[in-house]
Amino acid sequence: MKHFLVLAAVLLAACAAPPRRTFTDADYPGTLLAPAALGVELVWQQRVTAHWGDGEQRGFDAAIQLQGDKLTVIGLSPLGQPGFVITLQNGQVALTNQTDMEVPFPPRFVLQDVQRTFWPWLGTATDGELEALVGGELVRERHVAGRLVERTFTRLDGKPAGTITVTYDWTGTESGWRVPKQVTLHNGWFGYRLVIDTHAETVLPSAAK
Repeated sequence: MKHFLVLAAVLLAACAAPPRRTFTDADYPGTLLAPAALGVELVWQQRVTAHWGDGEQRGFDAAIQLQGDKLTVIGLSPLGQPGFVITLQNGQVALTNQTDMEVPFPPRFVLQDVQRTFWPWLGTATDGELEALVGGELVRERHVAGRLVERTFTRLDGKPAGTITVTYDWTGTESGWRVPKQVTLHNGWFGYRLVIDTHAETVLPSAAK
């Protein structure tokens, strides 16, 4: 997992931050939703490929689990073992780091990207656009044929400036899945792009009853 932590440091430093900057939660503002707002208990198995700078990229495997009121994000080693585990429960964020490197930013940053990408923000729509103000951000969504195809986040105070844009490619998605096979998050605040390929979606037994 060393390659992931080094990559993360590069990504977050790429937004014109001073070298060796110490990041705090305030550097990535936004609202963390209640985990149970997802509406179903499940596990996603994914491959995340990060892009930054002048064509640089690196990938890692991950898993996202929602069970009850607990959200768990796991970064996996090449052997499939957890390298780090981030949880959100009762409004509290916790990190278990099983690597020999310090995570260079608050674990809340990871949860922010996960929820901006996969959690429901503005309800549902068959077609057209929705928008609302959430926690000082203008959130916009575009739906086509009952599916979300684009979501954006823009700070009203311009701090940070720019827009986070998430696009959803439903091509070839398995029937019944709640997410498409591929999602791309372009973080215009920090200057990186994440391409997230979901390989499996498993509804947990407690949710299937």
